[in-house]
Amino acid sequence: MSGDRDVDVIVIEAGRTGLVLAVGEDGRLHQIAFGAGVAARRPELPVALYPLAYPTFGEEVLREPALRVTQVDGATSTRLVFEGLTRDGHDHGEVVRIDLRDRVAPLLVSLCFRTWPEHDLIEQWVEVANRGEGDLTVHRAAASAPSFSGSDPHLTHWGGGWAAEWQETTERLTPGTKVVASAGGLRSSLHRASLALLAPDGPATETAGQVGACAVQWGGDVRFDAELAAHAQLRLVAGQQFRGAERVLGPGERFTSAAALWTWSDAGIGPTSRSLHDFARQHVVPDGTELRATVVNTWEAVFFDLDPAGLRAQVDRAAELGGELFLLDDGWFGSRYPRNDDTTSLGDWDVDRSKLPDGLQPLIDHTLEQGLRFGLWVEPEMVNPVSELYEAHPDWVIGEPGRERREERNQLVLDLLQPEVRAFVVGVVDRVLTEHTGISYLKWDANRDVTEPGSVALAGDRQSHLAMDRVQAAWDVMAEVRRRHPEVEVMLCSSGGGRSELGTLRWFNELWTSDNTDPVDRVRIQWGASHLLPASVVAAHVTRWGARPFPFGCAVAMSGRFGFDVDLRAVTDEEWAVGRQAVDAYHRVRDLVQQGGPAPAGVAGGVEPGCGGVLGQGREPLGGVPLPPARRCRGGSGPGARSPRPRVRMGGRGPHAGPSGGPDVDAGRRPGGVAGGRPARRHRPLPHAPRSHGRGLASILRRICANRRPSDLPGP
Repeated sequence: MSGDRDVDVIVIEAGRTGLVLAVGEDGRLHQIAFGAGVAARRPELPVALYPLAYPTFGEEVLREPALRVTQVDGATSTRLVFEGLTRDGHDHGEVVRIDLRDRVAPLLVSLCFRTWPEHDLIEQWVEVANRGEGDLTVHRAAASAPSFSGSDPHLTHWGGGWAAEWQETTERLTPGTKVVASAGGLRSSLHRASLALLAPDGPATETAGQVGACAVQWGGDVRFDAELAAHAQLRLVAGQQFRGAERVLGPGERFTSAAALWTWSDAGIGPTSRSLHDFARQHVVPDGTELRATVVNTWEAVFFDLDPAGLRAQVDRAAELGGELFLLDDGWFGSRYPRNDDTTSLGDWDVDRSKLPDGLQPLIDHTLEQGLRFGLWVEPEMVNPVSELYEAHPDWVIGEPGRERREERNQLVLDLLQPEVRAFVVGVVDRVLTEHTGISYLKWDANRDVTEPGSVALAGDRQSHLAMDRVQAAWDVMAEVRRRHPEVEVMLCSSGGGRSELGTLRWFNELWTSDNTDPVDRVRIQWGASHLLPASVVAAHVTRWGARPFPFGCAVAMSGRFGFDVDLRAVTDEEWAVGRQAVDAYHRVRDLVQQGGPAPAGVAGGVEPGCGGVLGQGREPLGGVPLPPARRCRGGSGPGARSPRPRVRMGGRGPHAGPSGGPDVDAGRRPGGVAGGRPARRHRPLPHAPRSHGRGLASILRRICANRRPSDLPGP
């Protein structure tokens, strides 16, 4: 059967990723093809037989809708037909806008696409406009809803919780709808990542198989619906979570959804990760191609117990270690209510003079004199009920009249929908940075979710807008702080990895991946995060969590933005020597680690089943990294179980590669490495950063981890 005559075909192409759409004789928009290398495809059957490009409630009654609207007249069905097409260029590709209108209702729906050919990415979002005289309600407006065909569809997604982020699940899709959604409104990616992988023809490996990656760029709750219908019809609906967040649009009002990033590969998962990494560094993260400093943080070293002499001693030790940035974490503020624990003081951003009688400036000056930069912890979106701020403005928090305000971690969420609250938050951060000379780094934290979602800034029939409006209000605050202080680097933290997504990251230079810093757990957490995030933004510190050997902690932390979170005054001589060697080694290969891409590997999830492995990141052909052998290890046969020590071959290229392309590594010694790809970019070195590419990361880490007995690595 031949296709329609004179059919209108719309091709959207971004490198290897392509989308082909067509307008049928009845005006409906259908998807002809989506995937890797499909831009040349054309309809071979009548267009009406292809799936709808953007399914709506009431149109495909047996399928999951991307759009559900209650119309101005109360009707609940939507049937869209083509109205117009525009194409415009942008600096890196083109912007395509396809306008669809309802056949009857005064509703305009625009499917918007931005192409990034250099990164093989198509960015898609949706705009919904009310053309009528009354109100309409948007119950759902997903960013994208592409369809697929495949013989054995598998979905990979990540979930978890506090200290357990990025736990990977790959599952075969069965008839029905698999929903993966986040909740909480603020720390959404703590529980569910904003990334999903779809492999239509069976699980993809790092180097083989068809796979599509979809990342939703949103700082709130997200949702993926993977639907397998009759006759192997497969669709992935992706976008914001609308549960309790319906949008009421008045006459002339418009809703713009979050954007979804799509990239496709016919050579496994690796190319999708590299596309997302390059895009994040070049178009999301401020100064994303610059190298990040090695950080020494005070949190797990001293917690709230701060004193000038002790802090100066920590600074001195940090300088001796080769650190480049000293970060003063929680506990430095509070006047009437000193910040001695997490029950008080959030909102009162004045220095606690009982701990620091002369304020912060002497410590900042001492830090700069030692050749380090100075950073400071803040949590400006939150307030403790025990604070001067809350006593003065109890109405400045999110809550519902007549309902008890529940506390999480002894704190409440400030209502940033109120203009005066936004001004206050911007003002206090601005004041902290301008009243002190020499603060060049902030750690921006947020340690609870949203409950009782109400705002005095919203009308009674618009309270459901809070979930999405709060995200935009927070972004407005972050953007203004960034505008006023573009020179200040900022880490994004939210009870660990609660904001590990590309939407909010636009105003931050890096993020805290997890509060779990046990290196055994961090291997898996950082491996999961590497599917979306480049190593340059993944902060990883050496700590005492898990009581692991110091060399192992260093090796794992060196796979991200390296740092320390220990009391440097209390480390042993052996640990000190290892730490100095690790810092020196990291500075030699920092551009490889931070600006490279994930290396293909012959181990599942970055961890060899039953034992575990560490994967480096880079673009040069370096070998595997054997780490301390494990007496007991996670995975495989379970906690505490002994496992054999099979030999695995790490993927990659180079003079040390084994017959399969990678070096022969003893899996019992926790392998890892950096391999493959184009040469690393060269960047201006940071202070204390010796530049040498004559020695590979593998040999450097072998020296750090040398002579460790199996008993040196305790089990979990």
